[in-house]
Amino acid sequence: MTNYYKFQAHFYDTTRWAFLYGRKRLIGDLNIQPGECVVEIGCGTGANFRAIQNRLQNAGQLIGVDCSQPMLRKAAQRAARNGWTNVKVVDAVYGKAAIAEGRADVVLFSYSLSMIDNWKDALSCAHSELRPGGRAGVVDFCRTSNSAGWFTEWLSMNHVQADRPCPQELHRLFQKQTYLRYDAWAGLWSFYLFVGARRTA
Repeated sequence: MTNYYKFQAHFYDTTRWAFLYGRKRLIGDLNIQPGECVVEIGCGTGANFRAIQNRLQNAGQLIGVDCSQPMLRKAAQRAARNGWTNVKVVDAVYGKAAIAEGRADVVLFSYSLSMIDNWKDALSCAHSELRPGGRAGVVDFCRTSNSAGWFTEWLSMNHVQADRPCPQELHRLFQKQTYLRYDAWAGLWSFYLFVGARRTA
């Protein structure tokens, strides 16, 4: 991922807005509160940080995890530029060990779960990050009968696997609060949004 994003990190934010839908809706539906601990997996350049910080009010903690050093540098620069003192970035391939170790209030994946090879391990790890009642959120690509084949192939070339049964695993691990699926650009591609909570018992 470091090599893949070595050059893309410079223009990622100016190009991805055209098809990465639902990110603001995800953060809103997660109902983040001031002082909470939020872990974003695959934070990239920190494009979601401002929306998250608007809810944290520069309190609590925001931990951004990514395995691409060029993207993390952008995220760290964004935090420093805005004076966000509660932000920590972690360089890691997610899924091997918990970062917050059961004290996170929120864990989210914003178009990152489909890029993680061991995605089931990543979801299991996210489950262990959360305190009982903590929320998990995912927005990502999915493949439907309406999805354009060439776009799915293009995603695959860019390390995105849109045909994984991620929603089924999310429903198994977490108590559903929101599950939506959308078609974008007249069905050129599809994406889903899931918010669920770690069961308390």
